[in-house]
Amino acid sequence: MRFAQPDLFAQDEAERNTLSESQRASIRSRLEATLAKLAAAATFPWQDPLDAVHEENRFQRDAEMLGDEGAMLWTRFDKEMDRLHETQFSADTRSVGSSR
Repeated sequence: MRFAQPDLFAQDEAERNTLSESQRASIRSRLEATLAKLAAAATFPWQDPLDAVHEENRFQRDAEMLGDEGAMLWTRFDKEMDRLHETQFSADTRSVGSSR
């Protein structure tokens, strides 16, 4: 007797990656909250640069799940991170200059 098991990996890729509207809303809300936190920060909010990398990776992964909408959110995130990196580097430059 031959046993036939359905292929567990034969799922339609598009169907498997489709998010419900509540999932999309949850992801969108989380990304918007992160953007609000970054916009409110006057300086780089992480002591450990690795924490910033983790936040960036998490944001990018979630943004990719939202498609075009996520791409727009990613652009906003990228601009905020650029602004915050500028504050980090300018603070580093000021502290180096003041120690001489």
